[in-house]
Amino acid sequence: KGIEKGIEKGIEKGIEKGIEKGRFESFFNLMHNLKLTSQQALDAIGVSASEREKYLKMLSEVTSRK
Repeated sequence: KGIEKGIEKGIEKGIEKGIEKGRFESFFNLMHNLKLTSQQALDAIGVSASEREKYLKMLSEVTSRK
């Protein structure tokens, strides 16, 4: 049972990360392709106020690599 619980948790984490990655890609593409501000792009994809900091941090990590 412990292994099954661990596998289940791992799958849930993977799904969450996949959703987060997809939302970030949408956010980034809206900014890049439609020239939206970060706030406009976050509004467009419906990111809640409590989650915005996470996506802005991800954006700063991506843009600092360039």
